[in-house]
Amino acid sequence: MARRIEIEVTSTRPDGTFTWRQAGAKAPKGSGPAGLLPDGSKTGDVLRADIEVDMDGAVVIGIAPVVKRERNVTLLAVTGSGAEFKPVTEISTNKRNRPPRDKAGRGDKAGRGGKGGRGDRRERRNGDGRDGASGEVAARAPRREFTPPPPELPKRPRAARLRPGNVHRTAVLEALKPAERVLAEKALEGGIGAVRKAVNDQNKQLKKDGKPEINANALVDLVVEMLPRLRVAEWHDNVDAVEKIIDNVDLRDLRAIVAKSNDPTLLKDSSLNEKRDWLRAALERRQGEEMQHWSEDLRAAVDVGRVVAALKLAAQPPKAGTLVPADLRPRLVALTLEQLTPLSTSERWVIVLEALAFAPIHNEVVPVAVPAKVSPELTATVTRLAPAIPRIAALFGVVVDPKARMPRPRRPEWRDKRGKKNEKKGAKLDTVAPPAAVAVVSADAPVTADN
Repeated sequence: MARRIEIEVTSTRPDGTFTWRQAGAKAPKGSGPAGLLPDGSKTGDVLRADIEVDMDGAVVIGIAPVVKRERNVTLLAVTGSGAEFKPVTEISTNKRNRPPRDKAGRGDKAGRGGKGGRGDRRERRNGDGRDGASGEVAARAPRREFTPPPPELPKRPRAARLRPGNVHRTAVLEALKPAERVLAEKALEGGIGAVRKAVNDQNKQLKKDGKPEINANALVDLVVEMLPRLRVAEWHDNVDAVEKIIDNVDLRDLRAIVAKSNDPTLLKDSSLNEKRDWLRAALERRQGEEMQHWSEDLRAAVDVGRVVAALKLAAQPPKAGTLVPADLRPRLVALTLEQLTPLSTSERWVIVLEALAFAPIHNEVVPVAVPAKVSPELTATVTRLAPAIPRIAALFGVVVDPKARMPRPRRPEWRDKRGKKNEKKGAKLDTVAPPAAVAVVSADAPVTADN
């Protein structure tokens, strides 16, 4: 929610922005586009601004000059008549006019300013808000003024994840014999290695039971013959699914399908060349569009001062290894340094460092000093992220181990409601037993499940 304060212009920058702080105080402070300043504004001017505070700090929404009003009030002197004032006191002797009293000796709530008293005062008010007895104007709460919403970043539609069907795979499996179908399903799950492992596990059990073992080589040769058809059918299912959502499919899924098309088994089938070329062209087109959107979103986040959003965007380009544009890199570094000051809170440091550690400018940002009050959470965050931000860790006295692994982004914490309830009651969650291994028999005998 926006609120109105008086700010002081502390500096103006050549890049078209200015810095500010609250008039008469050190915080809150921030920066904004110089286009919001009134004409003729200079450093040291005190203006009235509408700000909104979010995760990135205080954002200036609008600025107006401070209007000083001069009040021309003429006071009237009350002289009076000069007669001596004699107060009048009235005591009622009629018991019927007295308010009823309860057992504890207390009088009516209306006479003591209870709910009844408030109700009577409401009834005495006129329609124009004046008190019926005195004629005074009743105090009203100030009406909230409308403020324009803060500038928002462009919202892109969420990418759709690929959910392939099984039409082609089902057609291939139904054309196989029952024994071959079990082998094909096992090969689809983990390839030839999964089939060989299942046969070895079953041979161990047969050896314990004193029964003859299965010839694994014959089964593996059978799987090798079926595997090309299975891979082609699986690839066709993926292509059919991606054709429906080609304009908003996730680039990770699209890259995976294009990578699978280079499989030697699929390259032998010349009928797939047309689909393969179409997928590669679609990947180049989508990748170019995503790169354009990424650059525009990053520039918009830097322009409005959304530091955390800009750092996260810089860390996740559509194409791995893409660097921040040269004109935005120094601006992003400067905005980050403005957030990591001794006057900033430890909570703000934690939020910015979590985004900075994985951005491409993590080695270029070096604050002048640590915050005035360092919380245990900030110390733990710096220690965890030290391999990615060694220069900032040195300010906190954290020594980075040369063999330490690079940290990973922290995922949002999520707890199962059912698990939380059981934890309160002291109950333990049931563990899920591993699925039973599928037993494989010889190619000549039927295939069953090992229970």
